[in-house]
Amino acid sequence: MHKTVTKILIAICLLIGGASAQKIAYIDADAITTNFQKFQDAQKEAQRFEEELTREFRKAQNELEGMKDSFERQVLLMSEQRKKEEQQSIQKKEVELQQFLEEVSGQGGKLQRKTQELLQPIIGQVNEVIAEVAKDKGYDFVLNTAALAFADENHNLTQFVLKALEEATKEELERQTGGTPRTGR
Repeated sequence: MHKTVTKILIAICLLIGGASAQKIAYIDADAITTNFQKFQDAQKEAQRFEEELTREFRKAQNELEGMKDSFERQVLLMSEQRKKEEQQSIQKKEVELQQFLEEVSGQGGKLQRKTQELLQPIIGQVNEVIAEVAKDKGYDFVLNTAALAFADENHNLTQFVLKALEEATKEELERQTGGTPRTGR
């Protein structure tokens, strides 16, 4: 019994001692997304894509409204057969418009896929740089400011992460343009 209590006390001491040795830092994700140009460019591209899809939707919506207006103006002059054909055409266009809307904005829709396609590699790069900076600075955990009520500014890695991202972007540009990449971060 005495050995069991001793083992439990040793385990608790190790856990408490290990926990106090952990270094925790934080980053401001909003500052990174606001100040990292690649992220801004990707967001602009996603916004352009959204605007393009919105134009397509509005064009189809206007066509539908035109069909309805034309039908209402000419309904008295149409034969029953022609009325039925026009109504079916309008219904078909409404269904197409609804399908387009679901394909674009639904869960896993075109807009969501495009945004993810543009942002996922950048988010991956940011996460890699955060891990690299944390490791270089000796931190075990990095939190987002959204989860913090208070934090000492001395543990803020945001500027280090932004600087490392900027350097990585310059190196990438130099490689793409045939320049000699800089070394050392």
